[in-house]
Amino acid sequence: MTPEEQVPEFYVDQFMVTTGVYGVAMTFGLTPPHPAPGQSATPRDLVRLRMSLEHAKIMTMLLRRHLKSYERDNGISIEVPSNVYTGLGVSLEDW
Repeated sequence: MTPEEQVPEFYVDQFMVTTGVYGVAMTFGLTPPHPAPGQSATPRDLVRLRMSLEHAKIMTMLLRRHLKSYERDNGISIEVPSNVYTGLGVSLEDW
């Protein structure tokens, strides 16, 4: 088995972030594909990452840089529906 094959790989569509005085915890999950009618789709936690506040800040800055570069290089804007922004309490200006 190659080293690349030994690294777990996940697809996620949910996340939760918690910050404290010593660091950040992020839990990434996956929503079930076919929830029962009338029941909320509770995501299944797949992985939890913990890091220092400093690491999280630098990682966020680098991720933003990469996404902005992708948009610029491809002449697109990654569109997010406005109801997602409002539901999360953020605005397009935060980008």
